[in-house]
Amino acid sequence: MALTAAQRRKLPRGAFVYHAGPRSNWRYPVPTKAQARKAGISEGERVKVHRAAKAYAARRSTRGTSARVNAVVHRRGPLGPSGRKRTRKRKRTTKRKRR
Repeated sequence: MALTAAQRRKLPRGAFVYHAGPRSNWRYPVPTKAQARKAGISEGERVKVHRAAKAYAARRSTRGTSARVNAVVHRRGPLGPSGRKRTRKRKRTTKRKRR
């Protein structure tokens, strides 16, 4: 699910890659974790918004450079959702004595 208009309006100016001029020209929302939390955006949605910003910037018909958007996305956090990493348990191998 994409950002709702209310969530986008709650984001501060600094949450957008290009935020010069009037609010209608603010493009590519890339919020930090704290900014997303205040706007009511879940962690999973925040990651999707980051991916979408990179995809939109990579299109040929958009204004702005994909390099700048990629740099901001990289600076504002990893694309994977944060949390505890699960590791696989290793099987214990015991050598049996032969009789």
